[in-house]
Amino acid sequence: MNSDSAANGWGTAFLAIANTVDPAMRAAYEAWHTFEHVPERLTMPGFMAGRRFVQDRGDDQHYLTLYDLEGPQALETAEYLHLLANPTPTSRQMRPHMGAFQRFVYGELARFGTGCGRHLGILRWAAPSGNEAADLASLAELIGNSGIVSLRVGRLLETPPHPAFPADPASQPHRIALASGTDSAGLRTALQEIGGALGGDVLERGVYDLIVAY
Repeated sequence: MNSDSAANGWGTAFLAIANTVDPAMRAAYEAWHTFEHVPERLTMPGFMAGRRFVQDRGDDQHYLTLYDLEGPQALETAEYLHLLANPTPTSRQMRPHMGAFQRFVYGELARFGTGCGRHLGILRWAAPSGNEAADLASLAELIGNSGIVSLRVGRLLETPPHPAFPADPASQPHRIALASGTDSAGLRTALQEIGGALGGDVLERGVYDLIVAY
């Protein structure tokens, strides 16, 4: 386990944003999100890196954006709050076309392995089993199996919601595991095994494909 993520180039927290977009606006969304929105966020204090992913479901594509943060305080700086309150014209135009919006901030519990594969497996579960230390140790053993090159585990933090999107009323305390790998089928199998071993209620399980890393 990496107990000092910041010292190794990683923050102590990460921001996960999931959404869909009106299929008619997909080309405009891709251009805006890739070349304006995420690069703009990465100019903010405490924002260290970003990655964009997509889960292809035909017309019903689901997007996921991950930001590495020095800490959750990166979301409370004057610069970031000003950015949220003063969106660019294109940002203001795109917001009504985004759906199924979810925004979660996590404090890092553990990180294993290094590297970024072309696929990302996500598992969110409602509560850890009784022995979280043993759970994390078992996750470390997944590195090198099923094409997994790195794995990150986080716990949900309580933070103010995005001002343009209401908080999800069904949200509940949970943990998340992000498994980066080279084999999408292997990741799906691994997520099934992880979910069965952790003992909590699974809230989400899926595999996304990397679009771009910053």
